[in-house]
Amino acid sequence: MPNQQIESATTTRLASISPRMLPRKLRVAGQLLHHDVESSTILIHDGEDALLVDVSLCLNAWRSAPWLREPRGIVMALGYLESSDKPLPLPVLSSHAPLVNVNPHLVLRAIVLEEARDLDLALWNRAIVAREAVAHTPAPDLSEQ
Repeated sequence: MPNQQIESATTTRLASISPRMLPRKLRVAGQLLHHDVESSTILIHDGEDALLVDVSLCLNAWRSAPWLREPRGIVMALGYLESSDKPLPLPVLSSHAPLVNVNPHLVLRAIVLEEARDLDLALWNRAIVAREAVAHTPAPDLSEQ
């Protein structure tokens, strides 16, 4: 019988996303900075770190998602990080938008996109940093006790 276990997503800070994470399944969160209806992409950010997210697989054209029109709304996306040989077009942001760093060769191909209005991004980031610190701490040697 084939293995039917669902692949879990790695909860990741936007600041940690890099090409070395290709082609992993990631769960990310950030503030909505831009929504391009024609290309079905959004740009999310957390501080100065930003990520392009392709939402074409998870948005239903027949169902409204009014929260996508809310500037600075918090969203959570789950999908696979992919790379493009050609740089992806970056949106033109308003002069009031924060300055952000975006890798135009990386895009998260989202399979789930949700509004996360009550998510505290600072707490989200601290929890991920704490989990990473525990994961990199060597296990105690119990043989000497």
